[in-house]
Amino acid sequence: MPYLNLVRGEPWAETWGVMHFPDDEAKRRAFIGKLWSGFYPIYETVGAGPPLTRSVLISIMEAAASAAVERAEIKDRWYKGMAAGEQLKVLFAIAQTEPKRASWYAATRLVEWQTAKSRAYLYQARQVFLPVIHLWAAFILRDQVFLADEARGYRAIDDLRMFIREAMALLQWGARFKLERKKAEPTLNRQTVDFWNPPPDWSPPIPRPEWPRDGRLPGISLEENWMRRTRSKPPRKNLSNLP
Repeated sequence: MPYLNLVRGEPWAETWGVMHFPDDEAKRRAFIGKLWSGFYPIYETVGAGPPLTRSVLISIMEAAASAAVERAEIKDRWYKGMAAGEQLKVLFAIAQTEPKRASWYAATRLVEWQTAKSRAYLYQARQVFLPVIHLWAAFILRDQVFLADEARGYRAIDDLRMFIREAMALLQWGARFKLERKKAEPTLNRQTVDFWNPPPDWSPPIPRPEWPRDGRLPGISLEENWMRRTRSKPPRKNLSNLP
């Protein structure tokens, strides 16, 4: 089971790297190195924390140069991660609306309607990003926003911890939920997929009353017109109208 690095280095960059490259360690390290090289000058200028040692800076530069990670690939990874997370988010919403119809097939069909992406594209995105799909879905459920509110004692690291708590709540839900059919498997099957988790000694934070987030998942459901679309095919693109 792979574990998120929530202690050493920069936990935000480490988590973001895992979300983009769950299946490629070399490119993940290079991507994290590029993130570091982008924000570290600001980090040191504003005195956000103690300066890094020379050896750490060298290791970051080596990681950034170890593998080619082009902007186009990062963009492609973003879109596919979002496509995978959207499928889990929609499946979660269907389960809150009509649990008997909460399947990957129904969720993919709705996302196909929503995004105009092909079923093949969505399936491939889900296959590649399945180990981190709970992280992407949690990111979408919080409106793709990370925040800090120093006035309420809510730091960026607190928001990361709340985000991990939200993602783990989704993973735990998916590991329990399954359709009432013979031989039905859990939506997120821990027996067949190595999902990324926090380390065994990690404990979810206890939210303070004044914090803007408490780590709980929002209650979401779908309107009937969207539920009807789980039973119909999305409109096909008219290729004759394309330039």
